[in-house]
Amino acid sequence: MKKVIVAMSGGVDSSLAAALMKDEGHDVTGITLKLFEDQEKYLEDASKMADYIGIDWYMADYSEDFKNNVISYFTNTYKQGRTPNPCAYCNRYSKFSYLISEMKRIGADMVVTGHYADTAELDGILHVRKADDPKKDQSYFLSLLTADQIKYLHFPHAHRTKTDVRKIAGEYGLQVSDKKDSQEVCFLEGGDYRDYLSKFVPLDYGKGNFILNGRIIGEHKGILNYTVGQRKGLGISYHEPLYVKYIDPHTCNIQLGSRENVFFKKIKAINCNFVKTPPDKIHCQSQNKVQNDRTKMHSGSQR
Repeated sequence: MKKVIVAMSGGVDSSLAAALMKDEGHDVTGITLKLFEDQEKYLEDASKMADYIGIDWYMADYSEDFKNNVISYFTNTYKQGRTPNPCAYCNRYSKFSYLISEMKRIGADMVVTGHYADTAELDGILHVRKADDPKKDQSYFLSLLTADQIKYLHFPHAHRTKTDVRKIAGEYGLQVSDKKDSQEVCFLEGGDYRDYLSKFVPLDYGKGNFILNGRIIGEHKGILNYTVGQRKGLGISYHEPLYVKYIDPHTCNIQLGSRENVFFKKIKAINCNFVKTPPDKIHCQSQNKVQNDRTKMHSGSQR
């Protein structure tokens, strides 16, 4: 038996994870992190599920640190003309740091979550790997976690499908067994990112020009309103569809291009989290976080 802390969002995945841990005979404590405003429904559902399962539960307020860390990263990245990845950033630098801190504070041995992911060792080093269900796999969002964080984690749904989870949750009598899945970015709550950004930065921040083939073809509303690869909503009349190719945060100009002009043969990867130091040339894959598809890439020199 271990003393475990289960991150509970009030949804079916985390609620079942807590029930399974208790069923295995562990000493289980549920925790819900308060990270932003308007989380009352999540807190209420998590508390009710903990009561039903018969485990202790509490809320830990990290909203101020979350604002200074994740929200700041989110807004500043858009101001720099780039598109942020708040979930992956949050999991490493905020959410799992908070959970592990709480785990140690109450004297628990392990952090359990309802993520669809798995862990494995590679040359003695722990890393996150894909769950069995490719449709629900969340390893992408956990990919920045370090081995020192991963050693405390357990994902009970690594080998289950969402259908399995809902079925088992129903057998346990969990009222959230058919609850709708939450949105990808929790603090946006399904809303438009620009509406959220407007709370911190005027949306006309960084107004400038649209540039096509070196010439100005119009003005844009501010760089916060656009992301690389965007086609719709540009407000530009042209004889063919145009896409955002590059956003310059210094001049605030946005370079546009036709479809064939926005594809590249090379990419520059930053903030990589390698399990071990890779060789000079590696075979790798990229994953589209929106469509959750994967495209093989040719091997090339690592820089």
